[in-house]
Amino acid sequence: MRIIKCPKCGVKNRIKSYSDDLKPICGRCGANLFQEKHEKFINLSTQKNKFRTLLAYFFVALTVAVAYGIFATPELMRKDFSSLIAAEAHQTEILKKQYIDDLAVKKTSFENELAAINARGLRQRATKNYKLLFEARKSFDRRFALSPREKTQLRMCNLSSDSTKSFHEAIRSVAREASPIGSDISVHESSKGIVLTINFDMSSMTSGEHGTRTKHHTKDSLQKEVVSLISRVTNDIFQFCRGLNISTIYVGCRHYVTTSYPDGSEREENMVLYKIRIQSNHIPQLTNDPFLDIYSTTKYFNVVEDNFDEIELKSSRI
Repeated sequence: MRIIKCPKCGVKNRIKSYSDDLKPICGRCGANLFQEKHEKFINLSTQKNKFRTLLAYFFVALTVAVAYGIFATPELMRKDFSSLIAAEAHQTEILKKQYIDDLAVKKTSFENELAAINARGLRQRATKNYKLLFEARKSFDRRFALSPREKTQLRMCNLSSDSTKSFHEAIRSVAREASPIGSDISVHESSKGIVLTINFDMSSMTSGEHGTRTKHHTKDSLQKEVVSLISRVTNDIFQFCRGLNISTIYVGCRHYVTTSYPDGSEREENMVLYKIRIQSNHIPQLTNDPFLDIYSTTKYFNVVEDNFDEIELKSSRI
């Protein structure tokens, strides 16, 4: 039983439980004891009661599920994992046995192959093969002329051994092949034999040397490159013309320089910076194959002209 005060006259009324379809009224004034806000309160209370009931059911179900998981699931998991572990262990043993068997077979095969190798016979065949290759290279076999430089050397060898050409013509032909484009070539005879003179432009063999310009910043650097270029030309000429009885070879490297005159004028002239002489009687024997060593004659140079002391480098110009 509940006691509800009338919102209109203030009289307290005793109310027993009632159906939702009935609405209690005041015994004095007949006013409705439950106004809209009271109805909302009652409905809200009813909904809260239903929610509490559902929440209680949920917790009961959750408790049952947790209890089942604690007591029943571990036994099932132990049973499943034990079978999986046993299966994986069995498969691992099978793979291990296969690997050991394959390794033993390969080891036996390798040992049989090693035992069948005749080391002495292989060494003899290799020595014979390398000897044939070396003889072929010494005879300038065209199979070994792969680079453009080696092919040029092969052509020079053929020219130097051409019996249809005169001495001077053969020497000029070989010198033309060995020398850079635009070189001045002269051949004349002296009391000691044939003399060959070659003067080439530095710009025809290396970049950055056009006109009076130079890529070098010091005279030492410039001189080192000049000597290197001269050695290449000299070695090619001597290697392939030594059968033509050349007694002396002169090779000079030219470069354009700006020459100042007493009247204050300047002129660009193609000047020989460095010239060497190499004589055949100063070289007892050249044992190096020109395909392998193109600088074998460098140590026999005799300098006949060195004009580096007369030049001066200014702002990358000579």
